[in-house]
Amino acid sequence: MKKVRDIRNLITPNASVVYENASLSKIAEEMIKDPKTTAVYVIDENKKLKGVIPLDELIQYIYYEYIPQDYIMYHFPLVLSNDATAQDIMLPPVYVKDTDTITDAFKKMFKNRMKEVPVVDEDMHVIGDLNMLELIMAWLSSVKNAD
Repeated sequence: MKKVRDIRNLITPNASVVYENASLSKIAEEMIKDPKTTAVYVIDENKKLKGVIPLDELIQYIYYEYIPQDYIMYHFPLVLSNDATAQDIMLPPVYVKDTDTITDAFKKMFKNRMKEVPVVDEDMHVIGDLNMLELIMAWLSSVKNAD
């Protein structure tokens, strides 16, 4: 069974990260740097993964006033403001390590409705990320090699 380390060349090497105190505008700037990015990873002062901000969460937070109440996926803090920080809006971290199988990575992504997850080392430092397109590339590569 292939492991995350086996497709290391497919993993985006420069994952989008922000510190816990990053503003909404800083989070948005980091999110739009790479058009493939669908999540920003929140790190602490020791650069350890603390949370994840998926694109869906960020866009809901930025445009919350225009979303009908029935459709809001509430993870928001009780008080919404433009002064919110990454720590205020992040979700608990979902991640994979080099030793995880590709199947395990997919299961984590699917279960948590994420299109990408960070890859962390043993110290919980973000060393890259893995997205659904990269999983498709890994599958396609294995299918072509089987022919």
